[in-house]
Amino acid sequence: MSEAKKKKRIVGMIPCRLGSQRIPQKNLRLLEGLTLSQWVGKAALQSEMFDEVYINSESSLFEKIAHAQGLKFYRRPEVLSSNTATNDDFALDFMNNVGGDVLVQINPTSPFLSAKDIREFVQHYLSGQYQTLHTVKEEKIEGLFKGQPLNFDPMKQMPPSQLLEPVYVFSSSIMAWDTEKFRDNMKKLGAAVYGGDGKIGYYTLKGFSTLDIDNEKDFLLAEVVAQSLNRGEAEKKYYEG
Repeated sequence: MSEAKKKKRIVGMIPCRLGSQRIPQKNLRLLEGLTLSQWVGKAALQSEMFDEVYINSESSLFEKIAHAQGLKFYRRPEVLSSNTATNDDFALDFMNNVGGDVLVQINPTSPFLSAKDIREFVQHYLSGQYQTLHTVKEEKIEGLFKGQPLNFDPMKQMPPSQLLEPVYVFSSSIMAWDTEKFRDNMKKLGAAVYGGDGKIGYYTLKGFSTLDIDNEKDFLLAEVVAQSLNRGEAEKKYYEG
């Protein structure tokens, strides 16, 4: 266990619902010979930041995957595996049955999270004494919200991109919560994932760790990235005229 991990009992949880509408059986589909949960499960174990790491699913198929990798398994109720089940609901169910002081959710749809990413995320959570911590990614490009400019002035010249104020959007690769505050928010607000009235922080991820597999095109992109990572760094070539 890393020395950076303090006295709190920190539990990692990888949610793996069997059903998926946009990519059928997404969490069983292989990416370079491994399931998505195996990609992030390996990184979670290598980070050495957790007392326990679980796969959370309604399917016994994931129990076999978990045990083969040295992870634990939690079987969620079938009702929490439907398309209408929310992250608030299944996270609360997991906390109530597994326990722990801090729950870190590692989404398998971000397979290129590294052990370093996870370790530094958890360390940031602990050092900042947050009660909720979300991952975000930086987009240094003009952004709109409901048709209104966020970080640019339509009446002024377009600045060089490196001078543009960035916009930050959720990557949802990793999330962490103080379990006591999460339960309290659920009782008071009926919602807790975003943080409620607790101390909320945001941690910026970069590179391939921000890739989120949400549809078939994302999976195809992930296959290209995985193949590239397995090949290692290629020689850089340039047009010579």
